[in-house]
Amino acid sequence: MLLVYYPSPNTVLLMQNKSQIEFWNGDTGRNWVAYDTLMEAMLQPIGEAVLDAFRFEPHARALDIGCGCGHPTLSLATRIGPGGSVTGVDISAPMLSVARELTATNEHKGASINFFEVDAQVYPFEPESFEHVFSRFGVMFFEDPVTAFRNIHHALTASGTLAFCCWQSRTVNPFMTVPAQAALELLPPPPEMPPRAPGPFAFAEPDYIHSILSRSGFSDISITPLSHDLVFGAGLPLSEIVEHLVKIGPIAQMVREAPDALQQPVRERVATALTPFFTENGGINLEGQFWQVTADA
Repeated sequence: MLLVYYPSPNTVLLMQNKSQIEFWNGDTGRNWVAYDTLMEAMLQPIGEAVLDAFRFEPHARALDIGCGCGHPTLSLATRIGPGGSVTGVDISAPMLSVARELTATNEHKGASINFFEVDAQVYPFEPESFEHVFSRFGVMFFEDPVTAFRNIHHALTASGTLAFCCWQSRTVNPFMTVPAQAALELLPPPPEMPPRAPGPFAFAEPDYIHSILSRSGFSDISITPLSHDLVFGAGLPLSEIVEHLVKIGPIAQMVREAPDALQQPVRERVATALTPFFTENGGINLEGQFWQVTADA
């Protein structure tokens, strides 16, 4: 376990998953910040659909896990309204910096907001300190999911609720497969990851999600399919969209490690593959498949 203290009281870092910490505080975290506007435009509708699962009582306290740049946290606070509170937690310092700036400059009239740089798997939350726990694509990265969700369950009140969204399999998400298949025509495949390893698709199997939550103490578990178009780069030319995808998208690592001689050819292959999904003002539009998960404490 890694324990790091920072000067600010809002940045006490208690973490265990070293590889994920390095990943989200390195190039990936910085690139996500750079492309925050594009990523938020794509992912925001999915998070809003999951937030609709909550029924917020006055003065509710909520926890946003993997809050990233703070947009879902702000939406959560707006829905709860004055008198409530929302705590956003993430392991990425670059993204939390944006989140704090976002809430400082946004004159919302909702619940109070605080951000902490902590690992939700091991952070000692106060018992029964939240009525609601929410996450938009933030719970698939735990090194030990059962330990993490037991810790989350401990933080919920006896009548508390959990709601999150996660990706279904990579194979049913063309936003992931179309650029990757094009790049693989020229580049070697990346190392094969175990199907349940921490990462975007760790929760692709609904039975696995159910097992984790039931072993962690949750009940009334519901796992339902959620489909939504993923629109990326509206208003941008295709060449610019491709340039963004090789920095932040599913092929970023492959392209970053490719030799200089293949950089432009890979971009051309990806552009060709994405052309059927591109419109002049609408960017690229590919259907996304997710799981919407709810449970009671």
